[in-house]
Amino acid sequence: MSTPEASRRIRLLAAVGVLGALALSFLRWGSSDGAPAPEPGPAAPAAAATAAAPPSGADPTLALGLTAAATRPKPSLPEGGLARTAADDYRRRARYPRSSYPIITVEDDPVVRERVVHPVSSRGPGNEEPTLTVYPALVGFESPDPALVYAFLAMGERKIEARSMTATVTTHEGDAVGQLVYRDDGTAGDAVADDHVYTAVFLPGAEAGGRPATSYMVRVTATTRGDEQRIAVTSFLYSFPDAQLTGAYRDAVVDGSLQLQAEVLVTAAGRFHLEAALYDRAGEVPLAWAQTAQELPPGQHWMTVPFYGLILQERGVDGPYLVRNVALSTASAMPNAKNRLADRVHLTAAYGASRFTDAPYDDRELLDAADRVERDTGDLGGLEAGG
Repeated sequence: MSTPEASRRIRLLAAVGVLGALALSFLRWGSSDGAPAPEPGPAAPAAAATAAAPPSGADPTLALGLTAAATRPKPSLPEGGLARTAADDYRRRARYPRSSYPIITVEDDPVVRERVVHPVSSRGPGNEEPTLTVYPALVGFESPDPALVYAFLAMGERKIEARSMTATVTTHEGDAVGQLVYRDDGTAGDAVADDHVYTAVFLPGAEAGGRPATSYMVRVTATTRGDEQRIAVTSFLYSFPDAQLTGAYRDAVVDGSLQLQAEVLVTAAGRFHLEAALYDRAGEVPLAWAQTAQELPPGQHWMTVPFYGLILQERGVDGPYLVRNVALSTASAMPNAKNRLADRVHLTAAYGASRFTDAPYDDRELLDAADRVERDTGDLGGLEAGG
């Protein structure tokens, strides 16, 4: 028979489990100003980025704030336990504002991660070869560029010739908007003739009118030389953004943090999201990511992306810093319209790392969450230790 105390223990245990699961996933934090969350991407090949090592003498653990995360009195929790992990993760994240956090490897760069294309493959009904693989050239395309989509058949690692390759294109709402014919003759967008990588070209029609962006699904049907069929599906975003980067940038240290300003030209009033990554001078070691969002009227404006100073202080890397992977989006409606990525756009002044603040941001909401985890787990009577 259930008792009030038993019910309470069950509820607290469930809460700890949820918090622990969240702590085990390193997700991109949303900005405090309501910047849009990343949208699910389609899928295809992008060159794998090489993990960049921290600079010589720098401690990546310190860069993530792990060595100084817990400075306030707290109940004793079992080392390595679920609640301990959750509480430590909340305190680590609380060291930085949600609009800016450290990145240690290229794979951690959110701008890069969201734009990696993943191929989709499909075999026959009995899992037999050949395999059909399909993918777009990019996760998203911007007007007026055409969208390029690729497909190939393969036996193992060897690409083979197809009898035909066609596709049906639909919007994310399920409306059919066109048919595509793939080519492998070196024309109409196909880069190399007879390499068995087939290319189709797509441009939006009336269905995209009045929208900042439309998501498209491409259902590819390949017919083999033996008249077998293979079907696979990929997707991409096509955007008509309401703002463009002008290519003008400037930087300054303000209140112990590095502020990057990017000039944008707005053609229609709306909400705009800007994010960027900061690397060392050579552009090889990632240091920090930051984002901002603003409502802007038509005209030229400066948007400020704030890299929190503690990140650069902890990394110990002196400037100048290279600004990479600047991503502007029109966030007035869903899906967000994404501009072409701008890379290696600006080299900052030669700031010394010691010039930046050494003060943690101390996000009150995250610190309170850490305290609640510890308090609630303590009330369970040492459950993680077998109590």
